[in-house]
Amino acid sequence: MSVELRQDVPLPEYIETDEQARELLRFAVRKVETDVGDMIGWDTETHAKHIPIKKKPPDPITDTVTFWSLCFADTSSGERQYRRWCLQQQHFLMFAELLEHPMACFTAWNAKYDAHIAWNCKVNVWNATIIDGLAMAQLHDENRREYSLKVRAREWCGLHMTPYKSLFDMDIHGNKAQEFKTSLYDLDLSLVIDYASYDAFACLYAAEWIRDKLTATVIHPNGRTLWDHFCEFEIPFTRTLWRMERRGLAVDVPYLKEQVPKVEHEINELEREINRIAGRPINTNSPKQLGALFFNPAKTKDPDKKPGFGLMPVKMTKGGASLPQPSTDEEVMTLLSETVGDAGLLAQHILRCRKLYKIKSTYMEALVAMAEYFPDGRVHPNFHQFGARTGRVSTSNPNSQNLPRPDGDEFGIRKAFTAPPGKKLIVSDWEQLEMRIMADRSQDAKMIAAIREGKDLHSFTAGEMEPGVTYEEVAAAKKAETPDDRQKWLKGLRQSMKAVGFGIIYGAGPGKIAENITISEEDAARALMVMDPDDRANKVAKKMKDNPLLAADQAERLVGDAEVARGKIAAYFGVFPRVKAFMDGTPNNCRHNMKHDLLGNPQYRPDHSDPNVPYNWDVTQDRDGAQPMTRTGHPKPFGFVQTYLGRYRRLEDIDHRQYQYRGHAERESVNTIIQGTAADMAKGAMLRVEGNKDLNLMGVQLLNQIHDELVLEVPAKHAEAALRIVIECMEHPFEEGVDPLCVPTPVDAHIVTSWNEAK
Repeated sequence: MSVELRQDVPLPEYIETDEQARELLRFAVRKVETDVGDMIGWDTETHAKHIPIKKKPPDPITDTVTFWSLCFADTSSGERQYRRWCLQQQHFLMFAELLEHPMACFTAWNAKYDAHIAWNCKVNVWNATIIDGLAMAQLHDENRREYSLKVRAREWCGLHMTPYKSLFDMDIHGNKAQEFKTSLYDLDLSLVIDYASYDAFACLYAAEWIRDKLTATVIHPNGRTLWDHFCEFEIPFTRTLWRMERRGLAVDVPYLKEQVPKVEHEINELEREINRIAGRPINTNSPKQLGALFFNPAKTKDPDKKPGFGLMPVKMTKGGASLPQPSTDEEVMTLLSETVGDAGLLAQHILRCRKLYKIKSTYMEALVAMAEYFPDGRVHPNFHQFGARTGRVSTSNPNSQNLPRPDGDEFGIRKAFTAPPGKKLIVSDWEQLEMRIMADRSQDAKMIAAIREGKDLHSFTAGEMEPGVTYEEVAAAKKAETPDDRQKWLKGLRQSMKAVGFGIIYGAGPGKIAENITISEEDAARALMVMDPDDRANKVAKKMKDNPLLAADQAERLVGDAEVARGKIAAYFGVFPRVKAFMDGTPNNCRHNMKHDLLGNPQYRPDHSDPNVPYNWDVTQDRDGAQPMTRTGHPKPFGFVQTYLGRYRRLEDIDHRQYQYRGHAERESVNTIIQGTAADMAKGAMLRVEGNKDLNLMGVQLLNQIHDELVLEVPAKHAEAALRIVIECMEHPFEEGVDPLCVPTPVDAHIVTSWNEAK
């Protein structure tokens, strides 16, 4: 049973016979045709098939139904009363009439998964309207860390659901049952019925609650709401992502298998060198052995304590059940690699080993295992509709967005993603999209003019910021195939200006930007000389405190590099002053929005210092057992910024008393507008591509999305014609022929045989 029995939770009803199933089907179809638009909760339980890779993720592409559930409000008596039913596998196909009904509106949590399961059972639920409760939850409150139905239903609606693993305390034979290894048919039927049908009920209950909040959240002065946005963009986008998951990506398995020995050979060579320097065998995957190697004293009388380099630990592990130990994570290894001597060389080798292990396990063995597991020989990534708080899509199993780029793809992983015989890939991405969005939002005249004139913005920036350098020679150096020494320097200069520009957009500070630009020792020394002595000493001391492994001269060099970067940031703002005004003004606007909503109505928060603004934040608890929250459905007051399509990013810490939290929120306010708008444009372009009749007739299929890049599969004979349409859809993502920004958004697109060929 559920953990807490509430009076408004209906008791489960189990459909056992064909006659009961037919009666419920007639009742449900009548409900759909009478209460048009009323949502129906829907959930499936499966055989728990898992993909045979690390962490064994669920397999939605071939798994099928065991039990499944429905829940809706019965209005036949004149009152609205929830009812929930658990049904058996054999009745699923019988209910195709309901599940495919064009007037039906189903809500499921992570609806793509349930839609896959239905498709595997020969039922196409996309003939109905499918609303993903998970996507609704993420649109309503993008700052949450946990979006599982059990957590959201408890905090928002006061529903306490049974944990899935608690079903497996015992099987029907009295033996200890193992989760994912025991069939639901072998468990206590009453527990399964309650658990399964409660999922459908909780999803419906939570979705109705979220819908009310989205409907009440205005995103435009014309009265447009988040619910309007969800219906227009997010509901069809869920289906687009489902189609992409279904199609999958073709993989050249033999090619990947050929690369494995190359990686293994380098790993073996590195491990031999690590053992030689350490003077004993070292397991590079053992934090305990690495901790002893780096942080144990060089000489010890303890026979159980192996000698090490005697370095000072940088940070400690959290400990948990055991005592805290010196950390050897990637951050620590990176800091160690910057030191001189054998310790630094070892850290470099260990970092390289870890990278190779990841390439081997994640980008080779896992891809091979998945491609060989699925009947179609393709990999099927899971696309997350709101993978980032900015609204960008992310992927997993495999992470098809995080594959090495061609310029750094030493083992040619992308070469394995190929077009099947008779087909081609179209790989297309926007040119400098974030910078163009910055130009649009900041309205910087010089940046807009450079873009409209067709200039490469990073070359233009280098020409403006560096004395004695012109745009024309930087642009020429960028294109030079055999650059001379000055052109090589100019290419490096352009790359540095690119790093400064993107670093500013992403909220990186001088220290972080300094890591990504080329700074000479002479420039760093000059920057140190002009610093205030006390400021210089304090910054050096902080560097050495943050990294105890740094020597004083190393810390000084880092401080000098940061000062050079600080100067470049100031020079960048000198060239584009409206960018500076936009970045300063956005956090202030976000703070203003904490007091007023989009329509100018006062918002109230308890700690506001303005005595003229009364406290009336209206903390409510509109459902028994739910978390107390404000009238907007959020636990705390917030400032907000909006993306191109009006999606909110709520920032509770925008005027926090502590700079650490306030500064992070200020950077997020700027970053959300830029990256969130880029996400909107990508989503709009994908919807246009997916809905284009000509592309559909040609057989074009959208396969992958990597932030500003789309990958499509197309019959070779239609590749050229499809390319033109794809470019138009991306350049005008919301309406044919209409530019979304005040500057053009050109697309660089290629017809290729393998993904690696698109550069």
